[in-house]
Amino acid sequence: MPGHARAPWERSPNMPFPLVPAVLVALAGGAYYKVKVQGKLSPERQRIYDAALTSLRDPVKLRSLADTFDAQGHKKEATLLRKRAGLKELPNEVRAARREAFSKGMNSTNAEAIEALAKSFDDEGATGAAANLRNRAKFLKTT
Repeated sequence: MPGHARAPWERSPNMPFPLVPAVLVALAGGAYYKVKVQGKLSPERQRIYDAALTSLRDPVKLRSLADTFDAQGHKKEATLLRKRAGLKELPNEVRAARREAFSKGMNSTNAEAIEALAKSFDDEGATGAAANLRNRAKFLKTT
């Protein structure tokens, strides 16, 4: 109607496509891209990450690599690399206690307790020890 005042939510006859939904779709697409596409490690990055977890011992290099992964949007991997760097700097008493806990776990026959110990090692960044403990628990469950 001519002279009719439109409510703010009514579409203008001169605007064929509402602007707000278009912006929302664009933002959602950008968020999806950032999470799904950028969040995945390329095969080369995955190899670097795996090599760092298994063989890199220098805390400074681990933190530097963690910063790089963080800057590229790989927060989970960066966090684990930082935890690994922290493990390398633990006092000798703590390292001895961790070794003793690992040995007790490997000699235990309680699969559930071993899995709980493996989770705690994983949470601290000791992925190799956690994997060994999980293998032990799996062996106990199959026998």
